Amino acid sequence: MKYCRNCLIPDTRPNGKFNSQGICIPCQFSMQSKSVEYEERLSELKSIVRKFTYRNRKKRWQCIVGVSGGKDSTRQALWVREKLGINPLLVSVVYPPRHINQIGTENISNLINLGFDTYVIGPAPRLSRELLKESFFRFGNLMKATEMALTSGVPRVAIQKKINLILWGENMALQVGDQGALGESIWDANNLINSNTISGGDLSWYRSVVDNDSLLPMYKYPSLKEMKDNKVQTIFLGPAWPDWSAYSNSRLSISYGFNIRGGDPYKTGDIHGTSMVDEDWFIVNMLLKFYKFGFSRGTEEANDAIRAGKISREEGVEIAEKYDEGCDDIYINSLCKYIDITVDEFWENIKKFANPNLFDLSNQRPKKLFKVGYGLDQ
Repeated sequence: MKYCRNCLIPDTRPNGKFNSQGICIPCQFSMQSKSVEYEERLSELKSIVRKFTYRNRKKRWQCIVGVSGGKDSTRQALWVREKLGINPLLVSVVYPPRHINQIGTENISNLINLGFDTYVIGPAPRLSRELLKESFFRFGNLMKATEMALTSGVPRVAIQKKINLILWGENMALQVGDQGALGESIWDANNLINSNTISGGDLSWYRSVVDNDSLLPMYKYPSLKEMKDNKVQTIFLGPAWPDWSAYSNSRLSISYGFNIRGGDPYKTGDIHGTSMVDEDWFIVNMLLKFYKFGFSRGTEEANDAIRAGKISREEGVEIAEKYDEGCDDIYINSLCKYIDITVDEFWENIKKFANPNLFDLSNQRPKKLFKVGYGLDQ
């Protein structure tokens, strides 16, 4: 494993890339942003948005913001209304009833109580469960189908309702490191279709679960041609925010009524208790990510703090070592019950996808062979 020389992103990250100095894309962007005049950035963003909303200024909605009700999307919705001065339609693709938790429903309700028109749609519950199970065994990724629905539902609604502007939060390429989503400018989000989540969106495997194509559009992201034909533009907001981070977004959203999960971060991997709080199996999926790529939520939280200058790289190593593998058995057991498998079947499947160069697979639960930030033990 090779790590970014500034943060703790390893070269195992899908669609990741280091420059000749060994620095990852998000760290390069963060370093460049330290000299940015954010008022100028905001003015630039307003000018871009105005081009797409001017004709719609008298309509009920001028844009769409995709939301989960989480900390990031709560802040995005408020920011669009208060900073850009436009009224968004919030679109939330929710989890099925047995998947979403009480906190998730409360946070969607909170957005409505904050005065936002919110369009809520959800996949068929039985099909969603079957796709979740299939993607777990086929890809070692519980959320492959779910992420496709969450991402694809927003442009589908934009096309249906003839709203030609979609606003997303952080720039997936520059602020996360998924260079597949890299656009022509820091604002351009039209290449989301090439991001790691969506580029693997071939629906052929779905047909092993369902052979009725009429049930699949919710999982299919519109093609670039379809988006262009319907004049739908997608823009990132994140580059205009000087303090975009899990901590800042959590703090602000909580002040507006956002409900947190809380709990022991050793059991969830969630340091602030505010990430993906609308369901619990994302905690399990982050564990799967750890076994496949050697990093997870602890590393990502540490990287945010390193880039913000709040902690040193060495302090980040301690955070990642503590929380990357955080996943209590209660979440694994509830998942197994939901998709009707045994815990032994769960772990056997994990070993098919875990990286054998990074983990000892001789025990039920894989044991890591590396130290975060340094690579494999010698």
